[in-house]
Amino acid sequence: MWSEYQHLIVRLAGDVLVIELIDPKLFDTTTVTQLQDELLLLVGTEQPNKAIVDFGRVVHCSTAVINGLLRAKKRVLANDGQLKLCGMTAGIRDAYKMLNLDGTVFQIHDTLDDAILAF
Repeated sequence: MWSEYQHLIVRLAGDVLVIELIDPKLFDTTTVTQLQDELLLLVGTEQPNKAIVDFGRVVHCSTAVINGLLRAKKRVLANDGQLKLCGMTAGIRDAYKMLNLDGTVFQIHDTLDDAILAF
């Protein structure tokens, strides 16, 4: 059912929808746009109460990805759900901190297990 996504691996961990980003480099506009479309389609269709976006495979990431995450979070919140992020490299996490998104707009955890336990 979730195999149609090119840029995401989707699975359930208990009652948490885990969305793993596949692409190690999220820079080019086409890839970022496709990723955003898939993410919005997924959260719109599934309407999860608990969702985590796992950056574990991502090495480099454009800040353009933030727009898609913000839109996805808005859709999840509309259904009284929560969206958390995890698995970011130090460089990506630093960018989110510099933009004042870490701990304010997004709850970011070091590992997937930490994010799941935070629900």
